[in-house]
Amino acid sequence: MRRQMIISGLVLSLLAGCSSFGESRFNPMNWFGSSEPVELDADGNQIVILPTLAPKKGYPVLVDIRQLAPTLTDMSMVRSASGAIVTATAALPSTGYYDAQLVRVPTENNDTLAFEFRMRAPSGSAPIGTEAQRRITAAKSLSFEELEGIRTVIVIAADGARQVRR
Repeated sequence: MRRQMIISGLVLSLLAGCSSFGESRFNPMNWFGSSEPVELDADGNQIVILPTLAPKKGYPVLVDIRQLAPTLTDMSMVRSASGAIVTATAALPSTGYYDAQLVRVPTENNDTLAFEFRMRAPSGSAPIGTEAQRRITAAKSLSFEELEGIRTVIVIAADGARQVRR
């Protein structure tokens, strides 16, 4: 008897908390909102304005502040299973350079791909090191789609450029 009284009291207190069931989301009558006007174009199709996911102030414009490699010593292009791999090696004045990357730049010719060899310099003084320690290599993988119609690949450094022809 005591158990029934406790359960009945809990059920009644739970139902008392649901006194606003008419406005709740659990009420199937409230699952859809009220009607609203819709704009139609000249053909009778609904005009849909989708919300944008872009930030309100727009996307930031990123500027690559890495410097160009001072001198290119070697450049090669090797065939791979997915296309080709362009590799470039630069000679540096000291050790400590990092974040080397071949960055694609636009060209006037449709049959030419151009890359700038960019890297970050050390923040403080760095030891000079040996000649092997003062070299840095960057590579870029190119797909068959990117290579379609390309005859020349150029890698640009601060003092000049190197190219490979197919």
